Amino acid sequence: MSLKKVVLIRLGELTIKGLATRKHFENLLKRNIMDALRRAGIEAELRKKFGRFYIYGPYESIDVLRRVFGIKSLSPAVEYEFKDLEDLIATAEEYFKEKVLGKRFAVRTRRVGSHTFSSIDVNRLLGERLLKYASKVDLENPEVTAYVEVRGNKAYFFTEIIEAWGGLPVGSEGRVISLVSGGFDSIVASWLMLKRGAEVDFLYLNLGGPVSKCYVLRVVKTLADNWCYGYDPKLYIVDFTTVVHELKQKVKPELIGVVLKRLMYRVANRIALKTGAEGIVTGENLGQVSSQTLANLNVIDKSSDLIVLRPVIAYDKDEIVELARKIGTYEASSQVKEICGVYSFHPTTHARLDEVLEEEAKIDVSVLEKSLDNVEIIDLHSSSPIDAGCGTNFQELEVDEIPSNAVVLDVRPPEKYRSGRIPGSINVDIWSLEDYVTSLGKEKKYVVVCDEGGLSREAAFLLRKMGVDAYSLRGGLRRYWRAGVKRSASNPQEQASS
Repeated sequence: MSLKKVVLIRLGELTIKGLATRKHFENLLKRNIMDALRRAGIEAELRKKFGRFYIYGPYESIDVLRRVFGIKSLSPAVEYEFKDLEDLIATAEEYFKEKVLGKRFAVRTRRVGSHTFSSIDVNRLLGERLLKYASKVDLENPEVTAYVEVRGNKAYFFTEIIEAWGGLPVGSEGRVISLVSGGFDSIVASWLMLKRGAEVDFLYLNLGGPVSKCYVLRVVKTLADNWCYGYDPKLYIVDFTTVVHELKQKVKPELIGVVLKRLMYRVANRIALKTGAEGIVTGENLGQVSSQTLANLNVIDKSSDLIVLRPVIAYDKDEIVELARKIGTYEASSQVKEICGVYSFHPTTHARLDEVLEEEAKIDVSVLEKSLDNVEIIDLHSSSPIDAGCGTNFQELEVDEIPSNAVVLDVRPPEKYRSGRIPGSINVDIWSLEDYVTSLGKEKKYVVVCDEGGLSREAAFLLRKMGVDAYSLRGGLRRYWRAGVKRSASNPQEQASS
């Protein structure tokens, strides 16, 4: 008995395509499979037949193959070239007898080709042979299913059908540029576009600094290494801090969020022209924040020449987070924190296009152009976080509690600071932080706070580079107050520098 190890690959949605399209999609899938195996260091041979791919190699390849879009399911199997029905049944009996020993079982046969026997014949004859080893036949709820797939003069025996993610082969639906923040929403949105066959490049408009960049890079690289097969994805990083500063100085506070998003779309359009992308992807979710109301999305969309795709627009947050867990990006995304201090305390939810255009006219467009002059491009497959300058353990910047001798600097907008703060804390604008700390004394210990801990990490990192003993409050004020710590309301006697 000569049995050969093989992984059966069942194709997904692409099987319903027309013949020419199906052939093209199958060739893309073959390319992506071989790329995935190569990147995992697995040597294997791929053979393609109508409706099936076969991988001759180790079963360990299944963990990788499940992440190749276009594959519906897989089975670790053995292949046997049989002479006649009796040879087929005898070999199948030998293969399955230990697997059904003392258990309830069923036999299910699928047959393709011209044979002197039917699938029902195989089910009946093999079932009779295996019954002496098993407890009984149970077609409704078997503990073990003996699967037999007959194609021509070859038979495949297996007991497992492992579900994959289906979708379409990456590369079958063109290229898109995905605006990512590193959080759950934008990464899951990018993954969903990969699943629908698009090659995804990534654009990060950095509102923070080097710390934020490194956390986002880790998330995007996790997605790229585990799901982006068949092409070389890029991460484009644009420093948007000067753009944000320009907005805060010139645009009405309640409109900053909408105007900022419109500028982000414009940058995405510019990058898309260079990469050949035909659409922009975002993680926007209807009603989740003020900029994602229908009224505001309508105004924001008018800044883009390309179609804006929002795969998670109708998902609940819990659904998005659960998907992040399943695709393996949850842990990395959970380390990415919102850059507070950018948006208004009371943003509008119903912006009008005329008033937004009026505010945009106040902006010095050269600031945007300068940001685009220095785009950092990272090849996600060939670069590591260390190559991109992200070898630092930024968690060392964070503390869970505020030392009694520390000066607490609050870098949120003044209106947020006045609404609630840590007693004795000092409100400092992030743009004047270095000068303020220099005047107050570099020898002191500082703890920087903001809403979620994103901007305060950047501030602490900046102060560390000045030689200051500085930290960020882990999780920001939201985590701090959830722990039951009392906050102070507005007090004109407390010091504030903004």
